[in-house]
Amino acid sequence: MCRTPLAASWFLLLTANFAPAAAPPASDVSLSSRAQTILQTHCAACHAGPGKARGGFGHVLDRDRLVAGGQLVPGRPLRSPLYERIAAGEMPPGKRKRPTPDELHLLRRWIAGGAPMPLAPSPAPMSELEVLHLVRADLETLPPRQRRFARYLTFHHLAGLPAADRLAHRHALVKLVNSLSWHPRLRLPLTIDPAQTIYRLDLRSYKWPPRLWDRLALTNPYRLPEPGEATRALARLAECDHPLLRGDWFLATASRPPFYHDFLQLPSTDRALERLLQVDVPGNLEDDNAVRAGFNGSGVARANRLLERHDAAHGAYWRSYDFSDNTGRQNLFERPLGPAPGPLGFQQAGGEAIFHLPNGLLGYLLFDADGRRVDKAPSEIVSDPSRPDRRVENGLSCIGCHARGILPKDDQVRAHVLKNERAFAKAGRAAVLALYAPPARTRALMKDDTRRFLDALRYLGVGESETEPVSGAVLRYEAPLDLRSAAAALGVKSEALSDHLRRTPEMARILGPLLARGGTVQRQVFEESFGQLARDLRMGADAAPLLVADKAVLRGHRGAVRALGFSADGRWAVSGGEDGTVRVWDLTTGRERQSFKGHTDEVSAVAFLPGGRRVVSGGRDRTVRLWDVSTGKELHRLRGHTDGVRSLAVAPDGRHVLSGGEDRAARLWEVEAGKEVRALGGHGGAVTALTFSADGKRALSAGHDRVVRLWELPSGRLLGRWDGHVGAVHAVAFSPDGARALSGGADRSVRLWAVSTGQALAVLTGHANAVVAVGFSADGKQALSGATRYETPDRVLRRWSLAAKREVPGPKEIGAERVEAVALSRAGDRVLRSQADGSLRVERIATDEHR
Repeated sequence: MCRTPLAASWFLLLTANFAPAAAPPASDVSLSSRAQTILQTHCAACHAGPGKARGGFGHVLDRDRLVAGGQLVPGRPLRSPLYERIAAGEMPPGKRKRPTPDELHLLRRWIAGGAPMPLAPSPAPMSELEVLHLVRADLETLPPRQRRFARYLTFHHLAGLPAADRLAHRHALVKLVNSLSWHPRLRLPLTIDPAQTIYRLDLRSYKWPPRLWDRLALTNPYRLPEPGEATRALARLAECDHPLLRGDWFLATASRPPFYHDFLQLPSTDRALERLLQVDVPGNLEDDNAVRAGFNGSGVARANRLLERHDAAHGAYWRSYDFSDNTGRQNLFERPLGPAPGPLGFQQAGGEAIFHLPNGLLGYLLFDADGRRVDKAPSEIVSDPSRPDRRVENGLSCIGCHARGILPKDDQVRAHVLKNERAFAKAGRAAVLALYAPPARTRALMKDDTRRFLDALRYLGVGESETEPVSGAVLRYEAPLDLRSAAAALGVKSEALSDHLRRTPEMARILGPLLARGGTVQRQVFEESFGQLARDLRMGADAAPLLVADKAVLRGHRGAVRALGFSADGRWAVSGGEDGTVRVWDLTTGRERQSFKGHTDEVSAVAFLPGGRRVVSGGRDRTVRLWDVSTGKELHRLRGHTDGVRSLAVAPDGRHVLSGGEDRAARLWEVEAGKEVRALGGHGGAVTALTFSADGKRALSAGHDRVVRLWELPSGRLLGRWDGHVGAVHAVAFSPDGARALSGGADRSVRLWAVSTGQALAVLTGHANAVVAVGFSADGKQALSGATRYETPDRVLRRWSLAAKREVPGPKEIGAERVEAVALSRAGDRVLRSQADGSLRVERIATDEHR
């Protein structure tokens, strides 16, 4: 049986939402760092991080929560309970080393100066929709047959926690999933996002049948009541209705019955478990092939206790015999043999099995006097003071108690029998001495079994000196929520949740305490309200349409943006500018998701590879570069152009990239290998427009020589050249069926071509500025064109009926701001444009129902 230490009380710290402090002046950095060191040295052991929250207080290093709870009053140390209790000698408690007078003086100076913090604020939590898109993108990178085994756990709603707490949750996850596994190898879940908050698991790595995950997911209180297309897409890809779950909820749920039993597929009796582990307990006892240790004062059980070890299929099998009393047949010292009838046979009231899993970690089973599996042990036998009902719970309590493996205990029965030989018959005495081994042997076995467990933890990266991470994470999850943590769990800002509660009296009656200073709500109350909150706040719903009147503005570049592109699904955008940076944007939130720095001059071409996980860019520094969106790292640098790179196109399979430059060459690259395949020559000027056909077997190139060229790939054979433009060509596109093509350029026209003959089918005029983007509607019946607003105020976007060969009337959209670059989404439903100040605007292309 197990127990976890009862946390000592300090003081109750109630928290509320509080805005992060401004970054301190440089002169405050040293003082702030030294103050943090003092708190870390003297307070953090009991009051910082999961499992270190004595008295309900676990954030002594979180300045904002200290202020929000009233324990720290910036500028007034003598009114700050945190400082008062330390200065009065009340904290740290007991005989622990206390801060020196110099350290107290420094703490006082720090608080008097406003308690500034030099650390940057934690990253803001992602929205539910952002997480869904990231998971979908990851699923799409997997082979189709592998997707059905992929499942995901997310901690994105905990992104605002201190780094130490986020690391503790990771340790809890890797330990628990491997503690629920019968696989012989330890397996680490893989992170799929830059912030390392979303983890992918392969069910096969833990020998979990898909039905177990499905059964768990049905009890998930964080299921979205109105799933949007993003949620449905995940279900289709993974062949699972709910492939994504909250990680902290998973830890709190899978670590205890019934799901602890389900994931480990534990049998319903101790004897069935022993058969599974190839252990013959009665036979081993008969053959003196087991080791026992009996003792009083175990710290776990209320009565005397017996531990018994057997060799098992995967290492060791330990079982305890626990008693509800110390008298009669439950007095182990009077009756040390059994469990069996006879003058020395005891009768247990229950017990616990601890056994090595194939990967070296430990599994647990609680059972009653008859060996039947139970979820919780009776409190009259053992207790766990960390649980609200103080009852030992299979899985969670055992994991917390056995944080460092088998708890070492010395046998007292052998010495008792040796000292009182006349009290026991010769045969009984011999049997006792054969089973109750000398303490040195028992200790050695315990040490060896623990070493194997700790070796497994080290492999997983879980250090020995840490607080047990699973129980710590569960304690955090079960704690009441304040406004900030509730808002994070919903993927919204605290202000948005506050405003919603104020506008919704029905919800305020339930969650209104969050609006009070230091107010909290119980986790169960929040879970019961989650469905309605998710519905009200449209969590996970598809992004609202961006109508022409509702423009999303993206800011981050310094200087003009020269190049733009969409991901294939239209959810992400990429931009490159004269500041030499490449930036990736999430168009559902308007947030910058990644920034790449490496180009030494202006970036003039950008594009996504299929799947949206990699970006290619080209610049005036003559290089083409491949970037990883998740890590921000440069993967390849392609050299070959002798002048600046002006255009890029990515093949549908993602293997090849075309680049065009001011050196009058178009070059075909095998991008993953980082090598040039061939150059497409013959251009009479800079190559400023490139595209692949849908099958990747043909390409178009065009540029300052006013000619559109058709190429066969990968041979590089020229199939045709189309003349007609009277100015540089800046954009080309194939129709979805590859039979037609569009081009647009500095002569302000859009031209429609028959690919097979090179015949000009239509010349579409109306733009007042250079056309820099062209594309087809999804059905191929309309053309879309985007122009700069560089010379004359005019509409940026126009739609054309290809059957009628004329413009489709649209709303007036004339502005004064200068437009530098334009990109169209592949689906033809969004337009992205950049302005001279470096800002970007993304718009939904108006359809008939929007007009």
